Amino acid sequence: MFLRILLVVYVLFILSFQSTGAAGAPDLDDRTREIATELRCVVCQNLSVADSPSEMAQQMRAIVREQLQAGKTPEQIKDFFVSRYGEWVLLKPKTTGFSALLWILPYAALLLGLIAALGFIWRWTKSKSTREQASKSSVAPELQTHFLTQEFAQPNLEDSSPRAQLQREGGRLKDELSDLEFDFQSGKLSEADYHTLKHEIATRGAIVMQQLRSLPAEPIAQTPDQKPPGVSAAKTASTQNPFQRWQLIAGSVFLLLFGLALGVMLTQSIRPRTSENDTMTGDFMTGTTPSTSNARAALDEGKQAFGRQDFPKAIEAFKKALAADPNNAEAHAYMGFILVQAGHGDGALMAFDKALSIAPNFPMALWGRGMVLYQDKKDYAGAREIFERLLNIVPPGEERNEIVKMLAEIPAGAGEKKQAAAPAASAQVSGKITIDPKLKANIDPNAALFIIARSAGGAAGPPLAVKKIEHPVFPLRYSLGQENVMMQGMPFAGNINITARLDKDSNPTTRGPGDLSGDFKNNPVGVGAKNVDVVLNRINP
Repeated sequence: MFLRILLVVYVLFILSFQSTGAAGAPDLDDRTREIATELRCVVCQNLSVADSPSEMAQQMRAIVREQLQAGKTPEQIKDFFVSRYGEWVLLKPKTTGFSALLWILPYAALLLGLIAALGFIWRWTKSKSTREQASKSSVAPELQTHFLTQEFAQPNLEDSSPRAQLQREGGRLKDELSDLEFDFQSGKLSEADYHTLKHEIATRGAIVMQQLRSLPAEPIAQTPDQKPPGVSAAKTASTQNPFQRWQLIAGSVFLLLFGLALGVMLTQSIRPRTSENDTMTGDFMTGTTPSTSNARAALDEGKQAFGRQDFPKAIEAFKKALAADPNNAEAHAYMGFILVQAGHGDGALMAFDKALSIAPNFPMALWGRGMVLYQDKKDYAGAREIFERLLNIVPPGEERNEIVKMLAEIPAGAGEKKQAAAPAASAQVSGKITIDPKLKANIDPNAALFIIARSAGGAAGPPLAVKKIEHPVFPLRYSLGQENVMMQGMPFAGNINITARLDKDSNPTTRGPGDLSGDFKNNPVGVGAKNVDVVLNRINP
């Protein structure tokens, strides 16, 4: 019987210990979500990893959970994602370095503003109490009577001596007394208020009279060009005090407003999302100010149209998004995929390159660029490099498996760009591009050269063929052929017009001020022509 009781007590003790340990352990799901809310989904820029329904976000949440189970701290987990995607992946900026200064600055400014404001209030109340004490100080009744009958001479405005200041104060009090008399006669004041206010003014006037009597005798008048010693210094001192006072007031108000404004903006920068259409947790600190709301709405509209394969509507929506936010990497990447669908490989590469210049490790843009190099350009070495880079970024899952599959499909040992069929030499146009000597000073070393062929007499629209050359060195030899055709299946044949443009923003669809351009002087030419030389001799206004 005793052994049974002992066994029951032992079992209950073990169970209670396990339940206590389980209750004390932190909830893994809550910790996972807490960290996920601070990470940006790398395929949908307006959502956190915790809120995004994408497969990539699910994989990132799984990685967070696995690393928590492995005993890693939240900071170690965030550092892991930063090492892969950069600081861009963090929705909440770190409070170290320059970011720490941004967090501390509003509180420091607010504290300084409060100190300055309190200091000004203390000085103001102290001076006010001093004036009240002076006004309440006992003065001779005959001085009050004398003040009521006294006329104060108004000194020269440039005179800033103590006597002149007291005379001006006496004149001001006499004017105040006249105004009081007028208000009383007009019925605006009661008799009791009138006598009270009159007594206060007379008391202050008596004090002025008393101070005037205490001054030494007035010196002999001097000629206008003579100034008593110390006048300029007294004037400076008398005019400087009001300036310093208002300067202090303005500085205090500025510091208060600056601290409050920056504090509000910092609060906004880490606020949570409240709906599906709300902005991500972040504001100006993470690059998503309210001015980008139109860009996000247009981006969502374009993605929906892209999913329905309504490409014209998608193009319009993405154009709106880029007009509102030119540095929207996701919009550039989607434009690249639309250009791929239309058969414009070169244009697609430019769109993907633009997205990667904004977000160097953006998986969507890397995938699109790799596919164009592999399928359209047959640049197996370049495609392999992109896919291997992407493999180090994408976490385990179906997307990573697809990348591994693509790498396996690339021919082994493919180190050179493979052409499906070498174009015939007769199906090319070749020549030389030079710069007018007068315009050599206008060359931008970062500009890209576009050599453009358009069908002679054809309707306005996209060019027949375009060749882009980064960082060109002039004079430059070139050739255009079937591989440069914009529309897949369109033959590079017939009579064409050849033009060239050195474009500063590397965008063939825009012409900006300062771009250099030129035409072949004997346009049009037939495909197969040689020595089609173009001189860049114009500057776009």
